[in-house]
Parts: sequence; C-alpha cells; structure tokens
Amino acid sequence: MEISGLPRKLRNFSNPYCIYSFSSQSPYPSCSTFSHPRTLATPTDPSSIILFNFSPFYSISASDSAESPINAAGCSLICNAISHSAPSLCLFGRCNGGRLDLNLGLLQRRSYTTCRSFLSSSFNQPTSTEKPQCGTGNLDVSKPNARQNQFWDIIKIIRRNEEDLESKLNSLNLSLTNVLVAQIFRVLNNDKVSAFRFFNWIRVQSCKFPGNSDVYSLLIDNFGRLDDYEGMLPVLTEFRRKGIDLNHKAFVFLHVQLSNEASIKISVERVIKLLNEVGGSCRISGVMSLIEMFCSFGSYGMAKFVIEITERRASFYNIIVREQCRRNDFEGARCTLNEMRQVGCSPDVGILNYLLSCLCKNDRFDEAQSMFEAMLQQDCPPNSLTFEVIICHLCEIGKIESALSFLDMMVSRGLEPRLSTHAAFVKSYFNSQRYEEAYRYAVDSSSKHATAQNATYSLLATLHEKRGNLVDAQKILSELIDAGLRPNFPVYTRVFKKLQLQGKEDLANDLKGKFSIVSFQCGIQTG
Repeated sequence: MEISGLPRKLRNFSNPYCIYSFSSQSPYPSCSTFSHPRTLATPTDPSSIILFNFSPFYSISASDSAESPINAAGCSLICNAISHSAPSLCLFGRCNGGRLDLNLGLLQRRSYTTCRSFLSSSFNQPTSTEKPQCGTGNLDVSKPNARQNQFWDIIKIIRRNEEDLESKLNSLNLSLTNVLVAQIFRVLNNDKVSAFRFFNWIRVQSCKFPGNSDVYSLLIDNFGRLDDYEGMLPVLTEFRRKGIDLNHKAFVFLHVQLSNEASIKISVERVIKLLNEVGGSCRISGVMSLIEMFCSFGSYGMAKFVIEITERRASFYNIIVREQCRRNDFEGARCTLNEMRQVGCSPDVGILNYLLSCLCKNDRFDEAQSMFEAMLQQDCPPNSLTFEVIICHLCEIGKIESALSFLDMMVSRGLEPRLSTHAAFVKSYFNSQRYEEAYRYAVDSSSKHATAQNATYSLLATLHEKRGNLVDAQKILSELIDAGLRPNFPVYTRVFKKLQLQGKEDLANDLKGKFSIVSFQCGIQTG
C-alpha cells in the first residue's frame, strides 16, 4: 500500500482494530499474544556509561498492582499475528475491565467504559477549548529508584526489535516520565534505531504518560535520521489533527547528518514539501521549528533559506533576530532587520524593543539611543514599553533626571506609563537614599495617573518596611487608605504584624481600623 494514499484508504477500512503500519521502511515482526510480565535479567553492559546522577524511572510497587485490575505491566495487550507482506499492528487493550480500541497508526482511542487511569492521559484528543499537554514531565523522586542500568535494558530491547518487544517492555514495570522517554529517544536517534514501536507502546501501555512536544518532536527526528520521509507524513498529519505543535528538536537530523550546504538544502526542501502537504498549525510550528533549529546552531543562512522557500513573515525573521541578540551579535541583528525592510517585511515594535533591551543590558546605551531616535523618525513609532526600556536602564545606572526627560517625552506623545515604569523611578530614588523624592514622585504620579496610586504607594511602603522604617511604612499606607484605596493585603499584613512585634500597638491598631473600614467600603462598592 502506498503511504501517500493511506489516509484516504483508512477512511474506508472495515476493521477498526487493525491498520497498516505507518513506517513503510520498518516492517515489524508479527505480534503474538502478550504473556504475563516476567523479570528481565539482561546482563549489564560493562561498556555502558551512566547517563544520570539520578534514576529517571521507578518500579511500580506490588501494592499498586494489587489494587488495580490491571496487572503490574499495565494494560494487557493482544496482537493478532499477520503476514509480513502487509506489515500491520492489531491492538486491543483492556484497562480496569473496560474495553479500549487502539488504532496504533492514528494514535487514537475510543473508550467504551470508564477507565480512570486514562482520564489525564495523553491519548485524549484535545477539544476546541482544550490544548494538548506540553508539560516538561518532572520526575517523582519520592518513588524508589530502579537500577540505572535498567535504562540500557530498555535500549537493548528496542534495538533488538524482536517479536516480543512490547512484552519485554511490560515486564520492566516502569512508570514513564517525559524526561526518561526523551533520554531514550536521544539514544535511539543518535544510533539511528527506529523508535516507532517504542512510541506506540508508550501511547498504549503507559496509561499515565504525559506526552509533550519534546517527545513528539523527537519522534519526527527519529524518522528523519532513518531517512523515512514517507513514514513521517502520516504521523505529521495526525499531529496536525490533534493540534500538536513541533519544536526545534524535530529537525536536528538536518544539521547533524548532512555534511554540506547543498545536501542540507535538498533535505530542507523535502521537509518543507511535507509540511506544506500537512498544512494547518503543524506547518506553521514546523517551519518556525526549522528556523529555530538552524539559529540554535548559528546557521543563519540556512534559517533565511527556509524563509525564502516558505514565506517572508515578520515572526519568522524575529526568531533570527532574537537568537542573534542572545549571542550578542547586534550587528548581525541590525543587518537582519535591514534585510526585512528591503524585502518589504517591516519589523514590528516588539522585535525592535527586544533589540533595544539587549543593547541596554549589555551597556551599549549609545547604540540604543541612536536606535530609539531612528524609531521616532521611521514608520514604527515607539510604544510605552520602548520608553520603559530606556527609562529602566537610566534609573538602574542612577541617571534619574535623564529618565524623567524620557518620561515627559512619553507623556507628551499621549502614551500612558506602565506601572513598572513608575516602580523603576520609586526604586531608583529609594536605592539612592533619596526617600523624600521617592515619596514626592509617588504623590505626583498618583495625581497625574490615578491608576498608579495604589501600586506606587504599596511599593514605597514595602521598601520602607524592608529597611525597618515601619513608622514611615504605616504613614504611607494610612495616607493611601485615607484616599479611599485599599492597600496591597500582603504589604498591610507584614507592616501590621511587625508593628505589633515592636510594641507599637497604637500605630498597629490605627492601621487595622482604617484597613477594616476601607475593606468594608470596597466590599459594598463591588457588591
């Protein structure tokens, strides 16, 4: 059966429990009925190295397996033996007494009875309001650690690709995490060993496995390292259907395996052709992942080649500029921005703010100021965040007066300062021990920008409280309450308790009484 016609033919396939394998170049051995799990006594490979300082997996306890109708290996699996001439995998699962039809190729489940173990499983297809799970998969270190060489037992089982591969994996009684699975994929990918059966076993066998974009992307990388583009297509199509996005790990094979630019470009064109055929969000995330991957290796020329053969989007160019800024290649970033303008793709204010911020953080304020002045003259005027970047840097180096001139310019252009902009001034004054000026700024900013009063007063009270100036902190909070505003509750609580501890009961009770009144008034207004 030709892979290109697989999705169309599957729609009319009469047996929902059996489909042809996606991996045309990896014919799997016939599956037999799985036996009960047994202990795997694979000798430790003396040449193996220790990958971790900790064990990324743990065994399922006997008590856990005794409680559940599922045996210690998890779901019991039944595979029908079939001909090698038409390699397919027929899978039928049981979990908690319920029946679960699993279509390995489409990675889809249809549950006919309740299966509590699968409620949070990655088998669930995202609804219109539900996004696919993209967590990092933290380890549960509270569980007893398995032997570290068990990791290599898993690798050996997968590498052998024997008929009872799934049964042997079951016998290890592993509780999988994203970290463990990703490590296994990396070893398999580096050794160019097919991970498709292992991936299918994960999706079926591990009821609680929280798959994430790393795992899905590493599967695509595995297909690429095996040069199996035909097998990659239906999997990408299924990812698109389930709303799964790729990341830069999906296409590392393009950089690792190919030695010259010409061969890389040919392979990139093949990948782009697949992504165009798949379409949807998978195409967009795939193209962006390609660009991110090349940028991570410093291959900006190849990243720009991807843009040339797809489409010239500002969001694509932004990936290159961000990576160049991260590497402090500011000249390269400016060249990329100029290229964008030359091809009619104007940079947005967001990426310009990013470059501006990086220049300031690297003490290149003269360049940042020149760029800011250029923004004033071009068709991409600065916004509130642009001014904040400049103001925060000036406040950080103690040039408050210069920062105030930028604040005046900002207001004159009709831009409202952000709360974090006001906070930068208050902190700068306070750190310079100009406490009275910090207070005057809080008062002035509150009169000009009413929405800033609560935040600036609460911040100023916090700074005084941390320095031990509890009387000043109480005075500022009382003034805020007298204006009819309810202070930040954690700030109020800390000041109140510290006043009590220092024996200043009068100030503490006065603050408590005022806070109770304003809280009651605010409750009436919101009620």
